[in-house]
Amino acid sequence: MNPPHSHLLLIVVGAFVGAGAASTAALWFAGFFPSAELSGLAPYCNVLRLPVYGTIVTVRPQSESQDQMSAPDDAEPTSAWDTTFAVSSEIEDSLRMASADPNVKALLVDVDSGGGGAVAGIEIAAAIKKFGKPSAAIIHEMGASSGYLVAAAADTVFASEASSVGSIGTTYSYVSQYEKNKKEGYTFESLSSGPYKDMFSADKPLTDDERALIMRDIKVDRDNFVKRVAEYRDQPVEKIDALADGSTMLGQQALESGLIDSLGGTEEALAYLEQAIGEPPVLCY
Repeated sequence: MNPPHSHLLLIVVGAFVGAGAASTAALWFAGFFPSAELSGLAPYCNVLRLPVYGTIVTVRPQSESQDQMSAPDDAEPTSAWDTTFAVSSEIEDSLRMASADPNVKALLVDVDSGGGGAVAGIEIAAAIKKFGKPSAAIIHEMGASSGYLVAAAADTVFASEASSVGSIGTTYSYVSQYEKNKKEGYTFESLSSGPYKDMFSADKPLTDDERALIMRDIKVDRDNFVKRVAEYRDQPVEKIDALADGSTMLGQQALESGLIDSLGGTEEALAYLEQAIGEPPVLCY
């Protein structure tokens, strides 16, 4: 780890380690622990590395938060980067604080995610756009659906020739167990205040009217997704619309389609940021 100052440690640890570590970081910030200089850590970094790994969600699931709070003191140390969830509420706070720090001059968005919640992806992408400093995104194995939207919000996007990129679209799909229940003798009794209140119940068949209503919302979500990608990538809406069939593509095709800017990884992204900020990049973890 090489955080420059106590407040940057608070930013990153609070966002990616969880509530227990955030408390420790807060004590550091308040002066109860030695400064980075006194503890022998690197005194300066200028590029915030933002991991976006796993499922993208708006808030951390309760069980995950409880596990972090109740971890015993002698437990094996875990990675500071959460590979299970990318939590938009935590990331928004991190970027808001880092954007106000003059030592942080750029942002490296590190993406390996197949997506998740639509709202969570929109929130993270909006926070990246609002960051106000040069940014570069790297797509590793996958940047799909909301994961791709997050990457697209950066100034430039890199991916490997083997990366899976895209999956622009929306799904509300779910598993119905109506036929199974019918076979086993279970009967679904609908007791709701309106005809659509229980339309996502797995225990009842989907009616034609319900399907039409769901598909209406899917189209709205999908069209909004297309518009955001077109805006972020400075591409015609019609071009992105033609790509928005829900599929992913590998890096070279993504480059040719305008979904990424260059083939490459961390070193290429850091070289881009060095040109953007005019000094060697030193990552804040």
